[in-house]
Amino acid sequence: MSQENKGTELSRRDFLATTGGAIAGAAATGLAGQAEAGEPKPGKGGTVRFATRSDAQGLDPHRNVMYYVSFPIALTTQGLLDLNQKLEPSTGIAEEWSASEDLLTYKFKLRKGVLFHNGREVDAAAVKWNFEHIKDPKASHSFTRSALANLKEIETPDKYTVVCKLENPSAAFPANVVFYPCNLMAPDSLEQANEHPIGCGPFKFGKWERYEVTVLERFENYFETDAEGNSLPYLERIEGRPKKVDQVRLTALRTGQVDLIDNMAYADAASFGERYKGQYQTWDVPALGTAFVTFNLEKGPFSYNNPDGKLLRQAAAYATDLEAIHHVVFYERGEIATGYFPSTSPWHASPEGWKGKYDPDHAKSLLKKANAVGVQIDLMANDSWPYMQQTGELLQAMWSEVGFKVNYNIFDSAVLRQKRKAGEFHAESMAGSYRFDPDGWFSRQVLSTAAQTKQESRFRNEKADQLIHEARKTGDKAKRLEIYRDVENIVNDELPRLYTHHLTLLEADVTNLKGYVPSISGSPNIKGGGLRTAWMA
Repeated sequence: MSQENKGTELSRRDFLATTGGAIAGAAATGLAGQAEAGEPKPGKGGTVRFATRSDAQGLDPHRNVMYYVSFPIALTTQGLLDLNQKLEPSTGIAEEWSASEDLLTYKFKLRKGVLFHNGREVDAAAVKWNFEHIKDPKASHSFTRSALANLKEIETPDKYTVVCKLENPSAAFPANVVFYPCNLMAPDSLEQANEHPIGCGPFKFGKWERYEVTVLERFENYFETDAEGNSLPYLERIEGRPKKVDQVRLTALRTGQVDLIDNMAYADAASFGERYKGQYQTWDVPALGTAFVTFNLEKGPFSYNNPDGKLLRQAAAYATDLEAIHHVVFYERGEIATGYFPSTSPWHASPEGWKGKYDPDHAKSLLKKANAVGVQIDLMANDSWPYMQQTGELLQAMWSEVGFKVNYNIFDSAVLRQKRKAGEFHAESMAGSYRFDPDGWFSRQVLSTAAQTKQESRFRNEKADQLIHEARKTGDKAKRLEIYRDVENIVNDELPRLYTHHLTLLEADVTNLKGYVPSISGSPNIKGGGLRTAWMA
């Protein structure tokens, strides 16, 4: 199995006032795309000022998650395997890999001469040290550590060979050793990791002031080359300028303060192409992640403790107008979700879902059947992401209309974590980022033994657990998709989560930024694309 793998407030208020009135939305139109024939060829040098939605919590790449879409610092990182434009595991530091027939052993042959930013070679010993360090609970973030939870033993038979032996068969292991979350740092740089991390990505660390500026410089010895053999990246410098507020980020682009933004509000994205035609380039990112409603199955009216808990979850689902959310919150950008992966993903499993099943009258009848008209629901959302808050507003209106009494609150991340841990909520408007392999979602968010499942939905389903374990040890992709479709159908029936919408981005940049192509999820750090191949004309 060797592989080369080789918006506007008025629209929302109007809806809330009428719970189903006229809704308008428009899909954004793209502008200029790739550099056309006859334009100058890429040259070395230049600086890109990159405005992002968010920033890292800290610098140590093992203790902090380096979110691959919106953390400028992620451009300093590289994993054992790379990611292509579709976010599939691809050759990188490992120039080839193979798996045993039982999917218990993976062998990676490393590319010779790959260097960390301090000049140390990325050899088998360095990879082993990184994986062992990541597995240490005292040294790493739980999300990063979970990617290697199945790794039992690491062998290094020679300087450029890494053999990973697993506890249980896994077809998903290659997706776990890419740079999100298992990025590699120089083993002799641990003491400075919190102040000046030493990675092996396309750009090296310059300086970092959280939510102010991230300065990255071209790593002159990066291993990737273009089609003509020229070393990448072309750019000399990246200046990350994180800006939380959508309007601030967009204004920075329009006033020439930055050259590239990773996202804009859905309302702005709907009209941006027409308003600024020819002035900017835009990039539609179709698979950022998926929005959903999480129900608490441990406490409250939706829980297993209530004999009618499933009935009430179904009532909430029938009361949720997914088309209205698609129009009002997302301005018709992206897709209504029927499962976790959108149709643009190679992992779309075509589950049935709740699209087209909006039926408030049936929701009312279910509530009456359960003798639960007027039952109080505590609904919450995160204060950081407008679409979560806006979806929560619509849910409050929709659910109230059929007979629920909805108490809706918006909290910051710290309070949300406390409430989830204590189970002090009934439902939450949430979302998850794109996963390179379905196991990265199902084994963390659906599997009953997963830490996140235990702190969020508290879902327990023996059949779903069996299917998730079966899919993990199945090498055939078509068979895995069939299994995941069965899992999704269980989720859509039992409703630990109600999938609502697939998230998108509209990135925009100045017209003299050439060669930039983000991944399907928006990452600027991808094999043969993103900011590795971008250059300033």
